[in-house]
Amino acid sequence: MPAELTSGPLVVGAVFELYQGDLDVGRVALERLAHVDLGEVVALEDLSYGAVAVAQRLQELAPRALVLIGAERRHGRAPGTIERRELETSTLSPEDVQRAVRDAVTGYVGIELVIAVAHGLGALPKRVVAVEIEPAQVEPGAQLSPEALAGLERALELVRAAVRDLR
Repeated sequence: MPAELTSGPLVVGAVFELYQGDLDVGRVALERLAHVDLGEVVALEDLSYGAVAVAQRLQELAPRALVLIGAERRHGRAPGTIERRELETSTLSPEDVQRAVRDAVTGYVGIELVIAVAHGLGALPKRVVAVEIEPAQVEPGAQLSPEALAGLERALELVRAAVRDLR
């Protein structure tokens, strides 16, 4: 059996807040990725259900690499900005992890929170890539903004490239 099949899947996980404006972009990305051939050892995962539960799911999957896609608010980025980041999980302090776990108890989910909690629970693989879209609006029930929709195709290209790089 090829080594890549024995070392766990490459997981592409969508992080989103259902029907919360641009924070829901991960769900739309996941729907579109479901129609793309990413390869046999790639698993698509909905990671929208709370950071502690996501960490537990990652422990079950034991991925060899993880690609996250979703909206993440960052200071200084224009709405619709797309960013691909290779993450350095070793830089998280125990205090950062404790704060993240406290925040996660509320059921909130976001890329940074998922990373911090999964790191604290030992569920992250060594290679983690995040593809983030800066949200323009986050009102409940709102559809994706024109900025998020415009950036979505570029974000999906970056996810596909990350999957190729991590194979």
